[in-house]
Amino acid sequence: MDMGNANAVEGAAKGAVLGAAGPGGYAAHLSPDRLAIYLLHGVVEGSSYRVRNYNRKHLEADYFRDFLKGLLAKGRPLSMDDAVRHHQEGRPYPPHSFAITFDDGFWNNLSVAAPILKDLGIPAMFYVTSGFVEDNAMSWIDRIEECIEAASPDAVKLPWRKEPDRLRNREEGILFLDEVRRKVKGDPAVDVDALIADIARQCGMPAPISSASPLDRKMTWPEVRELAGGDGFTVGGHSHRHGVLAFLGQEELEREIDTSLDLMREKAGLATRHYSYPEGLAHCFDERVIRALKERGIVCSPTAMPGTNAPEDDLFLLRRILVI
Repeated sequence: MDMGNANAVEGAAKGAVLGAAGPGGYAAHLSPDRLAIYLLHGVVEGSSYRVRNYNRKHLEADYFRDFLKGLLAKGRPLSMDDAVRHHQEGRPYPPHSFAITFDDGFWNNLSVAAPILKDLGIPAMFYVTSGFVEDNAMSWIDRIEECIEAASPDAVKLPWRKEPDRLRNREEGILFLDEVRRKVKGDPAVDVDALIADIARQCGMPAPISSASPLDRKMTWPEVRELAGGDGFTVGGHSHRHGVLAFLGQEELEREIDTSLDLMREKAGLATRHYSYPEGLAHCFDERVIRALKERGIVCSPTAMPGTNAPEDDLFLLRRILVI
């Protein structure tokens, strides 16, 4: 498998997103004979932070509704189960088909996004990270973002740089966070927990672990089950701790996948055949990861690489369009 260049893919993904003209612009990705799968993370009532959510991981509710209405005006919503059936049966997708997917398991998926989806009659797939749900845990980058947001340090020194990064304003904070994202997602040698602890120390605060903020709060297991019971809503796996699966040794990889699927069965009473790769860029999964998922009954695992999909495309290499 040609997994490509991660930085090029990430750049292409950002370029594709930035080319959309507001929430209605995403309908331009709809095609007469291909499926557009949209990738989202959260939806909130409002967002007013200094640096947190600068990349619009959590959309405003009004923006989200307008985005969906723009798709409905031109296209036809499908569930990910529909997508799998079309692939397995060799049938073309209906013209201008699209699917909505969420990663990570944020509480706002249930409290804000789901009512809007239900109101518009749109099915959706929610890929949940079991460790986030189990402990209401924050992702590594959200923990770092919270340090920079809460402490507003003038500078922070990263271990791979000789001089501290200046953080005197929002723009410098964003450049800093973008650099951290690129480094951690691309370098398996980075000790993420040590990095978070060091940044928190420089910010003069304990390393954040959990939060009830709308940007951080995760669903509980009963809430995951409630979401899965909604009309047209399906829950899939998204690992246990959200690490890059391709960076893990074989035993750790299998434990990561097994833990996520076991907790979903034990705590929410859900068995799933759907999964998505954490981070999802070309270097974040490989044939070894795909084989482990297939051995556990997973039939579909989309990536975060940009693009649309034909019915015959590999269900473990499906592309998604990031929405911001």
